[in-house]
Amino acid sequence: MRVKINRNVCPAHLAFCERCLGQFLKYPMGYERRCFEELEDDGQETLTIELHSGDHDVVLTLDQTQRNLLAGEGWAQFVNFDVPMYRNDVERKHSALVTA
Repeated sequence: MRVKINRNVCPAHLAFCERCLGQFLKYPMGYERRCFEELEDDGQETLTIELHSGDHDVVLTLDQTQRNLLAGEGWAQFVNFDVPMYRNDVERKHSALVTA
């Protein structure tokens, strides 16, 4: 399976984001996907996550053991950039859309 995630479209803080992705990793076909832009069954046993967060793009290819690890530990410690807890720029954009 291949998924494309754009974290910039959701104003949730990092702890929620990690829990949300963790739920997907455990229950891929039975969980709401708030920031998923694409979900494709590519016939592979591994899960490929194309993750966009801030100005960073990373691709994670995970087997079942790695999926379980990320589901429990969170994804932020497995990428090579600092992931902010809060993203005020996204929240501002989201708030502007709601009040418009």
